[in-house]
Amino acid sequence: MKKVYRLQAIGGSIYVALPKEWLKRFNLDKGSAVEVIVDSDRGLKILPLERGVSQEGVSKNLEIEIFVEKPAEVFTSLLTAYLRGFDTITLKFSSGNVEKEVKDIIDNAKELLLGLETVDTGSNYIVLKILASEDVDIDQLVKNMHKIARSMYLDSLQALEQRDVELAKAVTLRDRDINRLYFYITRAIRKKILSPESVEPRNLLKLIDMRMLIKFIESIGDEAKNAALSVIEMALKGLKTPNEYMDTVKEGITKIDGVYKTAVMKAYDKALDITELREYMKLCSLVKDTLRHIRIRIAEQGTLYWFTEFLRSYENIAMNVYDILSLMPPEIAPTTMIYE
Repeated sequence: MKKVYRLQAIGGSIYVALPKEWLKRFNLDKGSAVEVIVDSDRGLKILPLERGVSQEGVSKNLEIEIFVEKPAEVFTSLLTAYLRGFDTITLKFSSGNVEKEVKDIIDNAKELLLGLETVDTGSNYIVLKILASEDVDIDQLVKNMHKIARSMYLDSLQALEQRDVELAKAVTLRDRDINRLYFYITRAIRKKILSPESVEPRNLLKLIDMRMLIKFIESIGDEAKNAALSVIEMALKGLKTPNEYMDTVKEGITKIDGVYKTAVMKAYDKALDITELREYMKLCSLVKDTLRHIRIRIAEQGTLYWFTEFLRSYENIAMNVYDILSLMPPEIAPTTMIYE
C-alpha cells in the first residue's frame, strides 16, 4: 500500500493520520503503543509493539528449559540455545550426582559464550542468563574479528621466521577470542533476522552475507592457529626451515595480506570496481596454487612434514579470503563490458 498524506497542524504540533487498514490489521486503537524509527535515508517507520516486545518497549525475556540426562549433552545444549537467541537457559538434572561435572562444563562454556553467566543454582537445576547488551554494533564486532584474524596469520609467519615458540603459543590463544566473537555475532544476527519488524528488508541480505563472512573469518583464525601449532612442532623438534622457499612463501602471504587489508577489511565501507574485484580473486587463486606447488615439492622429498602443514594452512587462508571477496557486491558501471 502506498498513499500520499498531508501533515496537519493541531495545537502547535504536526500530525499525520494512520491508514485505517493498517490499524485494523494490527488491532491498534487509541492508547496503543507503537515504535517510531527514523532511518538514515530520511524514512520514518512506525511499528506495532508486538512479537516479544512489551508496551513499554522492553524486549521480553526468551526462556528455555533443558532436561539434561548426560553431562556430555550440556555444552551442545547450551551452545544451541545461545545461538537461537534464548536469554534465560535453565538446565535441569534428574540427579544431583552430575552437578560437579556439569559445573565444570558450564565454566568452560562461559569462556567461549560471551555474556553467559550463572544466576541461580539448586540441587537439581542451574539457571543461566545472557547478560550482554542486545544493542550491539555488529559491523564493529566483525571488524574486530578481522583484526584478530589478521594479527594471527601475520604473527604465525613471524614466529616461523624468528623460531619464536612463545609468539606461536600466543597466536593459538587468540583463537578463543575469534570463537567468542563468532558465536556472539551469530547470536546477534539470528535475533535480528528473527525480528524482521526491526530490520529493513534491504538489510536482511547483508545480515545473511555477514553470517557467511564471519564463518570465513573464523576459518582464517583456525588456519592461523594450525600454522602456529606447526611452528611449535618445528621448533620443538629442531627442524630447519627450507630457506630456498621462504622468500616465495613470504611474498605470497604478503600479497594475500594486501588483499585482506585493502579490500576485505573495508568490505562494508565501499563497493569494489568489478575489474578490481576480479583481479583480487585471481591473486588469491595464484597464491594458493604457488604455495600448493611448493608444498607438494617438499612433500615428495619426504621431509619437513610440519612445514608442509604450515603451507597448507596458508593455502586455505588464501581461499577463505577468495570466498570473502565473492560476498562483496561489485560496483559495475552501466557501460562495463567483461571479457574473458
